[in-house]
Amino acid sequence: MQATPMREFERSLIECTDGQSFLPVAAVYGPNAGGKSNLLEALDYVRSAVARPVWLLSARADAPEGERPTMARCSAFAFDDVSVAEPTEFELYYRAGEHEYRYILSVHADEIVSEGLWRRKLGASRTAMLFEREGAEVDLGPTLRKLATAATFNPNLPYLSFLCINFDAPVVKEAASWFLGGVFLNYNSSYLERALEQMLDEADSPEVTRFLRAVDVRIGGFRVEKAPEGRGQRVFVRHDVDGRGYELRLPEESAGTQKLMGLAAFLLAALERGSTVIVDELDAKLHPKLLRYVILLFKDPEVNKHGAQLIFSSQDVSTMRNDVFRRDEIWFAARGEGEASQLWSLADIHEANGNLVSKNAAFDKQYLSGRYGADPYLTRIEEWD
Repeated sequence: MQATPMREFERSLIECTDGQSFLPVAAVYGPNAGGKSNLLEALDYVRSAVARPVWLLSARADAPEGERPTMARCSAFAFDDVSVAEPTEFELYYRAGEHEYRYILSVHADEIVSEGLWRRKLGASRTAMLFEREGAEVDLGPTLRKLATAATFNPNLPYLSFLCINFDAPVVKEAASWFLGGVFLNYNSSYLERALEQMLDEADSPEVTRFLRAVDVRIGGFRVEKAPEGRGQRVFVRHDVDGRGYELRLPEESAGTQKLMGLAAFLLAALERGSTVIVDELDAKLHPKLLRYVILLFKDPEVNKHGAQLIFSSQDVSTMRNDVFRRDEIWFAARGEGEASQLWSLADIHEANGNLVSKNAAFDKQYLSGRYGADPYLTRIEEWD
């Protein structure tokens, strides 16, 4: 998400105090089974590995029985004999407050092999180690030693989660904020749609309604009531027609309206807090104009005042245009040798003459013509035999 020195959409960039610029949006394109979802799920794995225990446990209240957090199993790359037997390592750089953090998590199946956290003050060159961990052994840096942290912790969970649950210290809060503030939405899965009715909060009705009306989805608001026998909640969406009010249950609304209602709450929260939203198949069930509208919300500094970022995958190339994206905001994923996925940016692609792709190029047409790679090879039906 670090911006390259390209002179387009400079006003939309997120500027930091050390002079570095970052992208508000990144879109990943490519063929089916090219690796787009795996990339986003890898980001979500490391995010939720830290955040989920914090959500379920706290120093103030014990989680109910049956809600004890467990480490999600990490599926290794399956197409060689080496990777299956070795740990999978995640390395993440992120910024929070006045620091840049580097977090490493190494996992084999559901066992944490190693973990580490370092930080550097923006503008400084020196990096300080906060902690390093091998198995159940933890080495603390000077900053965390001052907290007199407990020696014993659950080795099945990230040490960063343990710190966040047990110590109300600014350094810990800041370090964990990226994990706790981010959200991953998978519109390639029906689970999100099934869970939507339980996720909506009536307090968000005015903001969600304003968002939907801005994209010409005319609802008058929604209300939430408890379902019979305490089985979750039910959401009723109001429609004002010819001076009269009508209500529909949320599942009776169109799939597009349901998606927008769920998406609106997350997007508005991210823009307010300056957090990261990761969405697989953002374009699913969205009109291309609505997709463009969502993208441009994050690219408008008057709306995105707190440095929120949107990372998503898409198959819809109608928005792959030079009046929507910078070249470094467009990414491609495709399978290479040995079925491993490769990732590259449009900003790195050179034309036959050796020049970079022009910022004025028709990105969508050139992509569909195969000039950027990451397009599926289609065989004619008569070739099948």
